[in-house]
Amino acid sequence: MIHRTLTLAACLLASSAAQAVSPTAQITARSALIGLQIAAKQREAKGVLPAAQNACIQALQPDELYVTTERVVAAALSAEEVAAADQFFNSLPGRKYALHGLLGIYTTLGEQAPEPYPLITAEDGKAIEAFTATPAGKALLARQVLQAPAARLAYETRIQELVVRCKGVKPDRAD
Repeated sequence: MIHRTLTLAACLLASSAAQAVSPTAQITARSALIGLQIAAKQREAKGVLPAAQNACIQALQPDELYVTTERVVAAALSAEEVAAADQFFNSLPGRKYALHGLLGIYTTLGEQAPEPYPLITAEDGKAIEAFTATPAGKALLARQVLQAPAARLAYETRIQELVVRCKGVKPDRAD
């Protein structure tokens, strides 16, 4: 009986941990990770980051940042704003807009984008404009609440934890 109770409790905990992450938090995590990975690649090219550490950083996945980005999103936006942002980023114009922004990180940091920028049609532009006029759009795009000092500190803290973890990676020996 106790074993079944413990098993049930473990299953409930695992299912709650596996709940879907908001699209807004996912995009934010991808954005932070792309910046980290580009910086690591550039540092390895300059000879200041060992290849094994860069490989570790390149292997990181956005879900390594989800807890942090979910917390930042929840602190910066109301539940209604998160729902509106998630609805927008789940739409085709929202996905195009997010992808355009993510690819722009590469260009801004002097790298070639890994894929072409999405074509944003006039209809997409109208949907994007409509979103920017909402409270969620204003918070994210005009006030840039996910780039506030407290948000940046949260991202940087988590990124430093990941970098420290990757510093422990030893290069493969060529024996």
